[in-house]
Amino acid sequence: MFDEPSSYLDVKQRLNAAKMIRSLVKQDNYIIVVEHDLAILDYMSDFTCVLYGIPGAYGVVTLPFSVREGINVFLAGFIPTENTRFRDEELNFKVAGDSKKDVEAIEKDQYGSTYDYPSMKKTLGTFSVEMEGGNFRESEIVVLLGENGTGKSTFIHLLAGILKPDQNEDGSEV
Repeated sequence: MFDEPSSYLDVKQRLNAAKMIRSLVKQDNYIIVVEHDLAILDYMSDFTCVLYGIPGAYGVVTLPFSVREGINVFLAGFIPTENTRFRDEELNFKVAGDSKKDVEAIEKDQYGSTYDYPSMKKTLGTFSVEMEGGNFRESEIVVLLGENGTGKSTFIHLLAGILKPDQNEDGSEV
């Protein structure tokens, strides 16, 4: 039994943990995993049970579903086999810029001002990271993806002014 084995791991390590857990499956055993990451759950699982209830009061476990069906049941908040709604609203994902209308709205800059940042380089001991200049709007959610130790937090610290870059955009020392 594994309880949230991918918590606090980066994507590569989550996949390694999932591969290791799958390697333990044999013809005469089974493995139970509690997981919140739907992508890892999809990658790792053969069957899925959905748990619902009231935290600290009670919980109900469904019969097993295929992985895709279980994920869809969880996202919908409705269990068709039991005719039970366990959440008032569905969980839906919409990516900004999905449609031409969304792109036009962003181009019109109606979602707030734009923050531009310069190209930067930062060296910390033997670690070094370089960032190309870019921008984002105050109404956007920006997600940084990468393995541990690749500079995501350093980049955020540079943007926030907690760290200073090694040199200015023109190449002069800071």
